[in-house]
Amino acid sequence: MAIEPSTTAPRKRLPLYARILLALGGLALLVVLGFVIWAKTPLSPAPDALAALESGGGVTVTRTSAGWEFAPEGDTTTGIVFYPGGRVDARSYAPLARLFAERGYLVVITPVTLNLAVMSPNVGDRAREAHPEIERWGIVGHSLGGAMAATHVAARPGEYEALVFLAAYPPDGTDLTQAVPIVASVYGDRDGGLKLEKVESTKVLLPPDSTFTEIPGANHAQWGSYGPQPGDLPATIDPAAQLKYAIDAIERTLGPAR
Repeated sequence: MAIEPSTTAPRKRLPLYARILLALGGLALLVVLGFVIWAKTPLSPAPDALAALESGGGVTVTRTSAGWEFAPEGDTTTGIVFYPGGRVDARSYAPLARLFAERGYLVVITPVTLNLAVMSPNVGDRAREAHPEIERWGIVGHSLGGAMAATHVAARPGEYEALVFLAAYPPDGTDLTQAVPIVASVYGDRDGGLKLEKVESTKVLLPPDSTFTEIPGANHAQWGSYGPQPGDLPATIDPAAQLKYAIDAIERTLGPAR
């Protein structure tokens, strides 16, 4: 029997440029996937932070579309928006938010996309829109959250009465001199994640009455409650002592709640 010749055409090999593009596309996909996995595995709240999310002791805690809300007893017309640090679970700031609420402020911790405030720089709008009864707003940001709070405020001059940086500074070119009446910058001398030279060089971007407080023994991570942070130094003061400086800063800039 005669064997019929094969009619199957030989497989054509992709041109070199096409193979390079496919390889680069695959690499880019892996990079993006790795970034998303990294961002979606943030530093998690410690047990005391989870406990602070429970209502009681004169503070009502509610999870809403705006974020984690900490409401004091009685009425208040003074609110605080809180921007979390980069790759930190927003719930980690519950102890500080509760302390603010105990002093009569409504506090909204704003969760951000992929746990990075740079992905959601204007989430403060959501908090303020949810509470039209609040007449005076301050904004507090930790680390990357502070930088993004600065860009948010700069684009909304006159809408916030105070900005507090916790181990943070404004991005280059973010002029706050006319956007907010006063800024307080608070940071520790044990902070392994803050560039002190940037705190100094960006002072010209802040209102003239802004204040700067370096806290002996304070580090980067203790503004939240999520355990040690890579690259940070151990604090030599306890968390409660460090958080008191944040309380003092908001009361000094925004004034007492009313």
